[in-house]
Amino acid sequence: MLAAVGAALTMVLAGCGDSGGSGSDDKGHDKGGSAQDEQRTEARAVLTAAAKKSAAQSSYKTVQTGQGGTDRSEMLYQKKPAASVIKAEVTKSSASPDGISHMLSMGGKTYVKSDKVPGKSWYSMDIGGGGTPRAAGYLAEFTGALAATKSTKWVAEEKVGGHPADHYRGKVVLDDLASYNGSALSKTLRDIYVESARKQGMSSVVIDVWVGKDDLVLKSRETGTGKKGREVINEEYSQFGSVPAIKAPPAGSVATWDEFIAGAARP
Repeated sequence: MLAAVGAALTMVLAGCGDSGGSGSDDKGHDKGGSAQDEQRTEARAVLTAAAKKSAAQSSYKTVQTGQGGTDRSEMLYQKKPAASVIKAEVTKSSASPDGISHMLSMGGKTYVKSDKVPGKSWYSMDIGGGGTPRAAGYLAEFTGALAATKSTKWVAEEKVGGHPADHYRGKVVLDDLASYNGSALSKTLRDIYVESARKQGMSSVVIDVWVGKDDLVLKSRETGTGKKGREVINEEYSQFGSVPAIKAPPAGSVATWDEFIAGAARP
């Protein structure tokens, strides 16, 4: 699943955190916490609630990176009307001289930022569907899979972006997840997630999720070993319900695919 955004971009154009906790002992338990603190250690219950509340948000921002901060993508996700914006770091080329691919998707079309057509700043392609759901990141899959795993535990209270959050971790065995039928993860997302991980040669992954005190997911990390060795996906989430409305570019600024191809062929 690593570099999923990069893979999506390729198809169109051709899914560590804080260490240690505050106020915790060497076993990761809060020192002298209140009843509310004890409730936060009920990992699966908190994660199930967080998965539902976060997924219900009308919009949010996702920043996705790979191991060591590589493959950075900034994504805006909007539920209604379905739309997304993806700004991803890519290899510098004539099509992306600055090393940034900027795409906006909505209404079954993808608009790609480009200066190849004089007088136009975008070109469009029909992709079907209603936007690019991957801009939502893997929030639902990671949080739901962790909530579905019996070994999941509370680690510590930490800060994400200056906000206090509860850190949860578990080892997700894909064979076990494949038979999960609870409310934390839909069957559709479960099957897609398990199939994708298995195709990469993974049998299990370690997932970390940081949940804010308002039960919104602030950060997630998936670590696994597959055919390409160790892979990591980091995601941070923000601007829940407050992402500026995503709109299609003005019609006059959008070139057709044929116009883009012709422009790109010019010296």
